[in-house]
Amino acid sequence: MLAKVVFDQRPEPLPPLGELAEVTIDLPALSASPWVPNAALHRQGTQIGVWRIRDGELAFAPITPGRADLEGRVQVREGLAVGDRIVAYSERGLSAGQRIRVVEHLPGLPR
Repeated sequence: MLAKVVFDQRPEPLPPLGELAEVTIDLPALSASPWVPNAALHRQGTQIGVWRIRDGELAFAPITPGRADLEGRVQVREGLAVGDRIVAYSERGLSAGQRIRVVEHLPGLPR
């Protein structure tokens, strides 16, 4: 993304022309809403959604995503309810009605 950066004070020495910079923009806080890991998002045709587990059954749930943060989370504006269980990670592709095994912790990752 291109951004025009203006300095309050002129840096000395001046950076070379074409220098790359990492810029973080401080945005206002968002209203409270559910978030999901970016890795949980999948595309089915033109829809973006997550795989939801309800009564032991796996089903694709279209969502309306909002903003994403630097921690890899995506805001969910519509499509999920409080308490919905979703698949955050799967070794393989998923499909509706597929049998799954839920684990509370991935081996090798910190809790």
